[in-house]
Amino acid sequence: MQKLRCFFTTILICAMLSGCWGAREIEHLIYVNSIGVDYVKGKFVFYTQIISFGNIAKQEAGGQRLPQSISIGKGEGKTLDEAIFNLYPTSQQRLSWSHIKAIVFSEAALKQDVVNQLLDVVDRYYEFRYTIWTFATKEPIEDIFNAKPILNISVLYSQLNDPEDVYRQSSVVAPMYLYKFIWKWKESGQTMQLPEIGINKVQWTEDKKKHPKLIMSGVCFLHNKKLKQCMPRTDIMGLRWLDKDTKRPGITVYHDGHPIATLVMEKIKPSITPKVENDKVTFQLKVKTKANMPQLVKAIPEKKLREYAEKSISEEIMHTYLLGQKSQIDVLQLSDALYRENPKAWHKLTKNGELPLRPDTISRLDVELELFGGNLSKIREH
Repeated sequence: MQKLRCFFTTILICAMLSGCWGAREIEHLIYVNSIGVDYVKGKFVFYTQIISFGNIAKQEAGGQRLPQSISIGKGEGKTLDEAIFNLYPTSQQRLSWSHIKAIVFSEAALKQDVVNQLLDVVDRYYEFRYTIWTFATKEPIEDIFNAKPILNISVLYSQLNDPEDVYRQSSVVAPMYLYKFIWKWKESGQTMQLPEIGINKVQWTEDKKKHPKLIMSGVCFLHNKKLKQCMPRTDIMGLRWLDKDTKRPGITVYHDGHPIATLVMEKIKPSITPKVENDKVTFQLKVKTKANMPQLVKAIPEKKLREYAEKSISEEIMHTYLLGQKSQIDVLQLSDALYRENPKAWHKLTKNGELPLRPDTISRLDVELELFGGNLSKIREH
């Protein structure tokens, strides 16, 4: 009886251990951190960024972060999957795709066939996730992947892999997850605002040497699965006032060409109301926000400061809209507002899913700003 018990115990233990026999140690896998897609002369070019993890763990007191190594793989093929398989023979160890943080498209890759092939691969292969930051770029993808943060901070904390961190402090270009990209790519009424990532080679130095840094350099607009245009950061400042998820945009208020104050906004509440009359649609825009004042350059009555700030926000919105209107790009998502409120009118007034835009399509724009914070006492004395 004792021997029988030992036999069954041994069988049970073996059964419990059998699930681990096929497991691989983490050092026997290569974890892909970011991927890039380009399209050159009829061929797919697929990039992988692989980073070392030596300086991610908490450093001991007084310890120094070591420079992080970055390896970049490049594969080519007539299809995207062929380009990916082109990498495997030289990878040395198995590539793991389950920890990808970012996807970067070149402008040439933002074509319907290229994007569709990537989405097909993502849908079919179980290791890919949909919570991956998605970008466009004008820069060579290898340069984007080779850009490093200051002070040997890990690439995992750069704007490529963690764009929300900077966005929470200074909101201009909203980051986008892959699942949101897919939704807007397939939505007929949407003009997608895909963030564009670039490289700033001017503002930072390290040990007196130029130190290129990643920057959200603008937005690429896509509609009906086609790239319409990419606009630089300076031209899309009006977008932030119509995004309810905008965290903390800042603005310098000017009067007669001179700065008066710096304001930081919170709790932005935008609304877009379409009005359809005689087969013509116009839109009424309203933005409500609260503003803190970290700096007052020149003493001015509170009423005047609010008036100048509201005017500055209105001008940013109209500047962005009119630049898009000239190229018939719905940068402010007016068509989507009509589609959701009055789909029957949207089908009647659009052509190939696009709403014709005029300079007077925005019939009214109201900005309502409320000031708060301790610095108000400085201006209420006047």
